[in-house]
Amino acid sequence: MTPVQLVEQLLAVVPTRDAAAFTAFFADDAAFELPFGPGGAPVRIEGREAIRAALAQGWSATSAVQVHAIHPRIYATDDPEVVIVENEVEVTRPGQERTRVRSAVNVIHVRDGEVVLFRDYLDPAPMAAAAARAGHGSVNG
Repeated sequence: MTPVQLVEQLLAVVPTRDAAAFTAFFADDAAFELPFGPGGAPVRIEGREAIRAALAQGWSATSAVQVHAIHPRIYATDDPEVVIVENEVEVTRPGQERTRVRSAVNVIHVRDGEVVLFRDYLDPAPMAAAAARAGHGSVNG
């Protein structure tokens, strides 16, 4: 499987919010980075299990937002281990109609058939607001 094919399969899992299925594509020692985390501070999570736990918590905190589909634009790069993704996501927020929003740009490093680094450039404000409305506080704690 090529890195682009792996990323396609990885992103297909996102609407299910199944953190275990998502992180099954990750190496044991992978890292997940949010360069613009909550409050603007960068966040780095190391290790597949820690990434799974953090995503499960974050996705649970935003469970009031329905994720219907991911519409990624996936770009191979000159580096065969690096894939860049522009994501648009179809969501329904509480009290709102279904809409398609641009959610993030991802830089994903794939080595030996596994994700070794997932860098998620997103605006954390919408997720933090959804978590606060749901009474969960910060997405990351």
